[in-house]
Amino acid sequence: MALTDLFRTNRSKAENQAEKIKDYRNIVILQTLIICAALLLREIFAMSGMPVHLSSVVRDCLFLLFGGVYVLILWDLLRNFTKKTVLITILFLIIMGSYVLALFTVNPLYEFFHTETEKRPYLFIIHMVLFLTEAIVIYHAIFDIFAGRRLSEEKLWGSACIFLMIGICFGSLYDLINILNPGSMGVPLPLGLESYTACIAFSMTIIGGHEAYPNAIPLILNLSVIEAVWANLFVVLLVGRLLGQPDNGES
Repeated sequence: MALTDLFRTNRSKAENQAEKIKDYRNIVILQTLIICAALLLREIFAMSGMPVHLSSVVRDCLFLLFGGVYVLILWDLLRNFTKKTVLITILFLIIMGSYVLALFTVNPLYEFFHTETEKRPYLFIIHMVLFLTEAIVIYHAIFDIFAGRRLSEEKLWGSACIFLMIGICFGSLYDLINILNPGSMGVPLPLGLESYTACIAFSMTIIGGHEAYPNAIPLILNLSVIEAVWANLFVVLLVGRLLGQPDNGES
């Protein structure tokens, strides 16, 4: 793909819809990989006999790989919601710049920082950019899937994308709090990928209706209630939207 095509926003309606379907689908795949990496990979590697330290390194490398592709596709999806080339270019620089910063800050192969105190400002910037990017995507995607009356493949993939992104987005928010106030999850978690994967795991258990980290600070526990209500409300609205579809083929 040429550089001019990468930042092109003047696509036709059909091109835009096809691009959104592709982006929504790819994001759902990446979200599934990220969630599985956060919840399962290290334990699976450990059970296979891999040393604990090595299993953590392999998990973190895969997590960073999935995360890089994920933020790139998030940016690509945002191109479908605005025609302002300058804004798209700025977002690209901010998002990918934050990812490059993450490669230095939480690099599993080499420690560029000697203490967590040195890492904290950079971790805060990284997670703030990620959280805001996901929040912006959720905002635009909700308007997108609830617009019009016709059910489409785009809206189905978009719904799955939003639901999983609620969990990952709140995971970023919990980790932001843990960065500002280490120990907020109620257990000692090293700042970085260890903390972030734990926060994603916590967020997904909340959406799944289970409990984890009961000793977390009240702010996180209260936010988890809001997350559970918001996720369930989205499902209720989505079901209502599907039940309200016209049965006479009108769009």
